[in-house]
Amino acid sequence: MTALQIAATYIGTVVGAGFASGQEVLQFFTRYGSYAVLGIGLTTLLFFVFGLYAMSLGPMHGAPTFSDVSESVMSKGTSRLISGMLLILLFGITIAMMAGSGALLSEQFHWSFGMSAIFTGVVTALTLALGMRGMMSVNSVIVPFLVVFVVVLFLYVWWTNHGAIMQLAIPSSVPILSPWKLLFSAFTYAGLNVGLSFTVLVPLGHVASRRKVLISGALLGAVGLGLLLFLLHLLLVKMYPDGLQYEVPMGHLALSLPPMLRYSFVIILWAEIFSTLLGNVYGIASELSRNAKHSYFRWVIVVLSAALLVCQVGFARIVSIAYPIFGYVGLFILMMILLSERRLIRL
Repeated sequence: MTALQIAATYIGTVVGAGFASGQEVLQFFTRYGSYAVLGIGLTTLLFFVFGLYAMSLGPMHGAPTFSDVSESVMSKGTSRLISGMLLILLFGITIAMMAGSGALLSEQFHWSFGMSAIFTGVVTALTLALGMRGMMSVNSVIVPFLVVFVVVLFLYVWWTNHGAIMQLAIPSSVPILSPWKLLFSAFTYAGLNVGLSFTVLVPLGHVASRRKVLISGALLGAVGLGLLLFLLHLLLVKMYPDGLQYEVPMGHLALSLPPMLRYSFVIILWAEIFSTLLGNVYGIASELSRNAKHSYFRWVIVVLSAALLVCQVGFARIVSIAYPIFGYVGLFILMMILLSERRLIRL
């Protein structure tokens, strides 16, 4: 396993529909105006520290799954509670990703919602039949395309904006909110995303061959995520304030792009949803197959089938109601692991 594969899997697990749409970047960073770049820089550092910590838990405790780690640092009851919360959290986001893929493909390519969601589910199942290897292979392809696309999109907007890069980086048009709130926002954003990625990052660290490779992978992943955040922030500033009233700000920008870039955006957005879906379903299936009689792949099929049934509720409704709850549960899980590790070290 190479550092690039680790970085690609890390990035692919974190990014998702909220990231690509621009809504997460807007809420956590862009609305802080000229302080946003500092917040993104701090978040990049936190992605490295938190991500490396999560990936180090596997080899540190000789644990191949998140549940194995939690059982080694917590009481049995607390471990079961945290693992149960994480599985419910991941399943909820799996439903949202499935609904998001159905909405995206049905709107852009005029497929039925059901057919769109089933297509995504089948591709996910076929990929996860190969386990961690399949997920890493897909992310090794998707993530470079994602980075290249965001860079190309930024360069296109920058060129049409006559190269006014500093006006985008330090905007005068965006209201400036409290920098102290931005500090909390940076910690929250990094904590939420790493907390939600525990079921992938722990086994990823466990199968890594060397500590040096793990550190390099975490660093490359954090820098890649920071670069994407920075470029998406600049694109959102360019659209301020008209484009920010939309639920999918980047979708509004895509409408003004040449057809090739527009359809590329749709494909990349679907790929991001797909990569997040892979990480979530893999995490759930690997955890459930640990002590259950059913095999890992049977759980993949069960989870995807259940998500297909529930996702009929609709993407917008799921995101508006459930995402805020999911986010703080993810941060709570991360803090519980950190506090338990600290108590263990003192003992």
